[in-house]
Amino acid sequence: MQVVLLDQQGDHLLQPQEDTLFLVLLDQQLQQGQVKVDLTFQKSGVSCQLVFVGRLAPNSSWQLESNMKHLTNHTSCLTDVYLSQADRSRVDYFGQIHIGREARATKSFLTEQSLTLGRATFNRSRPILEIFNNKVKASHSASSSRLSETDLFYLMSRGLKRDEAEQLLEEAFFNKILDTIKSTEAKKLIKEYLAC
Repeated sequence: MQVVLLDQQGDHLLQPQEDTLFLVLLDQQLQQGQVKVDLTFQKSGVSCQLVFVGRLAPNSSWQLESNMKHLTNHTSCLTDVYLSQADRSRVDYFGQIHIGREARATKSFLTEQSLTLGRATFNRSRPILEIFNNKVKASHSASSSRLSETDLFYLMSRGLKRDEAEQLLEEAFFNKILDTIKSTEAKKLIKEYLAC
């Protein structure tokens, strides 16, 4: 599977012709950003994964959008959005899976997870499924969570300072997406991004 690192800003209109992992690493320095990714599947047998990873800076605001359009049979796509949010950060995510009438035996799944690290954050997630063929598999999910005070207490009782414990738990959160990625190239890019 090839890996394509997409620009951190703007619109991406793509028609994958081979199995591809598309990766969007949100710029941690930007105060405002917008990324839209449209994947249109017109070639049978193509499988893709779209991954957004972001550490949202304090007071930053992001608009994210993904649109998967399955127009032919035997295509698949996994869309994963993993974000951590600092104080007063905002994210508005719109994710759509469209499976057309001719797209039998299609599989398309969307997951959005947000970890709240700061105060006064905003997260709006709008996952949408449009399915016009009954012989498919598709689902969407979205969740937002805070760090567990129990986990923080446990780590701090082992000698870590609070900020060190928070950092360790944030790393564990992002390890969930790393576990789903098979490409060593993509894992390396994400690990380098998270090390900044």
